[in-house]
Amino acid sequence: MIELELMGSLRDLNVLSVAVRLLLAMLFGGTIGFERGIRHRAAGLRTHMLLSVGAASTMMVSQFLYASYDVGDPARLSAQVISGIGFLGAGTVIITRHNEIKGLTTAASVWATACMGLAVGVGFYECAIIMYILLIIILLLMNVLDNKFLKIATTASIYLEVKREAGLGDTMHFVHELGWRVREVRELPSGREDVLAVQIDLDSDNAMPDDIRAMELLREQASVLRLEM
Repeated sequence: MIELELMGSLRDLNVLSVAVRLLLAMLFGGTIGFERGIRHRAAGLRTHMLLSVGAASTMMVSQFLYASYDVGDPARLSAQVISGIGFLGAGTVIITRHNEIKGLTTAASVWATACMGLAVGVGFYECAIIMYILLIIILLLMNVLDNKFLKIATTASIYLEVKREAGLGDTMHFVHELGWRVREVRELPSGREDVLAVQIDLDSDNAMPDDIRAMELLREQASVLRLEM
């Protein structure tokens, strides 16, 4: 009985429920942001905290206006949050100079965190908690599965400077060992006669997400002077 009364109190707008909702929003958003932060993504701990707390407070303000003054539509402000977060999420998406799109997962986590904050703000705790658990599973467990088992069609481009006398033989052999095909090799000005600078465009039908990072091992070759990916 006490539990039911407490739950009912938390669904009403009062000092206790406001504090609980904002703290939950901060905790949930912070955990998701921490995962993004340790992966050095554009939106990290503080950003996700602010988004979740801001979304929760927006929902509570909407409820308060409707309950206290009988004005406004409780769903209108939440709709503005969802659409507005899209612009913020777009800021985390970048297209690298190699025409690779990065930041989509972070943009999606930003949007989902805001939606979770809305659920907390309206007092729909069950939805917020289940959503929080699922987001953690997606970001942590699915990331492991994605990196280990998901094969994707991939394109990549690397800039390489090597000793001209050594040539590109060892580099090409290493690239093929990783399962990449060389689409094009373009020589670029290096500014030094003894240095060969090239842009190498690659593709693969069965590359693993970790394979492009394995290119970093090229730095260990004695002939490689510079590598950019």
